[in-house]
Amino acid sequence: MSDLTRRSFLKGALGWLASHKLISTALVGGGGIATWTSYDTLTLKKEVWDLYYPKLPAGLNDKTIVQLSDLHLENLFISPEEIADAVNSFSPDLIVVTGDVIETRTDLNQVTTYLQPLKARYGKYIVMGNNDYSHFSRTLFLRYHELLSHIGWVPLVNDSEYVTDLNLWVVGIDDPSTAHDDVAKAYSKLYMSSYFSVEEPFRLVLSHSTDCLYGIFKYGAELFLSGHTHGGQIRVPGMKPLITNTYLGDMGIYEGYHVIEGIPLYINRGLGGSGVPFRFNVPPEITIFRLHEGEGEA
Repeated sequence: MSDLTRRSFLKGALGWLASHKLISTALVGGGGIATWTSYDTLTLKKEVWDLYYPKLPAGLNDKTIVQLSDLHLENLFISPEEIADAVNSFSPDLIVVTGDVIETRTDLNQVTTYLQPLKARYGKYIVMGNNDYSHFSRTLFLRYHELLSHIGWVPLVNDSEYVTDLNLWVVGIDDPSTAHDDVAKAYSKLYMSSYFSVEEPFRLVLSHSTDCLYGIFKYGAELFLSGHTHGGQIRVPGMKPLITNTYLGDMGIYEGYHVIEGIPLYINRGLGGSGVPFRFNVPPEITIFRLHEGEGEA
């Protein structure tokens, strides 16, 4: 993290806290807030998961998927170089982003800087989040999609794409939190006869929020990746998280790996912040999934 970026974070966070004294006092009694929030906002964690599947397609054995989520570029104080170095160091086969790259419409100017340097052998896929919708006109939204395609990303809007070499379907369900999700449409290509193979394909499902999970129960998934909750973003010991924003989150499931009704689910804490320009007790993450054939526990 460069000194310039760190100074930008401190200026923004301290300015926000100065105008919200009640929260500042609740966090750490009014002292040491800069140090606490600086560490939890700027320290990028690499969460590595080894997942085992008895019937994993041969092409996916020992392959790596990297997930990013909730960049909220206006409130992201981790440099694009640090993120690219962290992601590319794992030599990912696929990279996915589960929504909310955008925090304000001017973030459009930073998209290329952050997303183009990320490299994957078999593809880079992205779904939309609530902020990607709420801050863009229809015209700017289309421009955003054109930009993503130009820099090598595949936006999936209730759509799916088959990766032949991996026998993998990437299913992108549009943002549930703004009621853009259409699970049946997102899965529709999977049931076209021309796409069937002898070996059962792996279904990787992406959506910004877990609020489409009920629909996924009907169609199935070997792995469902989401975000939106920021892991709470601010979690003061003894208090509820600041952000959960989902049905599962309201029941206490707002980060990490879970298996629900047979669906393996991961909720990414995200990278940036929304509403407030910092994190507390919830560090940003990139998530690395290494897939293996065989028996084992995550």
